[in-house]
Amino acid sequence: MRTTLLLVTVLLAFAGNDPDTVRFVDKAKELHGRVVYEGLDEIVLRQGSRDQRIPRRDIAEIRSLERSLAPILARDLSKADSEALAVVAKQCDDALLEEEGHNLWLRVLLADPRNDEALKAVGGRRIKDAVQVKFGKEQKMLADMTKKQDGWNDAYPVETTHFLLESDLPLPEVFDLGGAVERFFERFYKTLGAPLELYVFDEKPVVEFYSSAKDFPVPPVKGDKVWFAPGINQIHVLVEAEPDIRAIVNQMSRLMMFNALRRSAGTTAQVPQWTLAGVGEIFALAAPEVRGGPWADLAQIDVREFALTKSAKVDFDRVFNGSSNDFNLDAKRTEMTAAAYTLVHWLVFSNDGALREKLGKYLREGAKGKLSMGSFTDALGMDKKEIESAWSDYVFTHAK
Repeated sequence: MRTTLLLVTVLLAFAGNDPDTVRFVDKAKELHGRVVYEGLDEIVLRQGSRDQRIPRRDIAEIRSLERSLAPILARDLSKADSEALAVVAKQCDDALLEEEGHNLWLRVLLADPRNDEALKAVGGRRIKDAVQVKFGKEQKMLADMTKKQDGWNDAYPVETTHFLLESDLPLPEVFDLGGAVERFFERFYKTLGAPLELYVFDEKPVVEFYSSAKDFPVPPVKGDKVWFAPGINQIHVLVEAEPDIRAIVNQMSRLMMFNALRRSAGTTAQVPQWTLAGVGEIFALAAPEVRGGPWADLAQIDVREFALTKSAKVDFDRVFNGSSNDFNLDAKRTEMTAAAYTLVHWLVFSNDGALREKLGKYLREGAKGKLSMGSFTDALGMDKKEIESAWSDYVFTHAK
């Protein structure tokens, strides 16, 4: 019995550290680890600190956290009852989606406090007619979880597969926000992951949602209600009656670039400011204006941004060498951001994405400190004048 228990413990530990599986065409071969990159021709499997590139032609099946999570995120559970939520929670447990499973079981318990299966799954306990659930080091009463907390010190820590959320909002709202950031994670990698060779990350950045301005940390730019602090890998969001979805998406894009490049190319993950501004604007302009609204096509042209770039005549060198202050504090920051948006749009979407992989090469080298104009021209295989001319033509073509 003791030997069996030890074996189960070892297997569980192994599964937790290596949740992904790659099965080969040769059915006798199977590897476990973390699938951190899926390209058209190959994948990268990470085992500890070792990365192994595996050709697609050798693979029969891939099971990863991201693949398992996708159908869960695609489901609309906003009106699901406790029975339906329990079915999905079990699916998460079977797929090793521990955090999503825990959150769904807690949603089951919120919908049906008498559900013993959910109570056991979240490690809760009954105290007479009440239910108590552990959150971090705190014990919280289930009945209080649908209410806004008294202050930031009582904020809930809620983990998802890729993020740690902290919030003093009612718990059901925090779960909704958790689903939203995971859906953005999926959208980001579907768009840029393969062509830029961006690796998924498992170090969880913190996304903090504040219900009150008195607890909201002072932003670098006065008046901002959403801001990303790369030094501590945190996003701070002040949630009002209708949060600024596009501002949240813009800053989430910056967080994603930082973490993806740090995982794939270098621990410093230096990213040019024009790239951060441009990528952030592409996602922000396509994001829904209100919670739950539809996304627009990321490749669509925002004519206003192109027209502003054309009329402002922002110099290419200034955009390329622009600092954080140029894009956030300078009097010309709106024009700078528009120019960065059009430059990144050209690199990502022109000619059916012909330049995406080349941009990815530059960004991966940039994450190691090679951010010069020479590195950029080398990666694109074009000289500076050719780049300026092609970008200018792209702007004039689409500006109205």
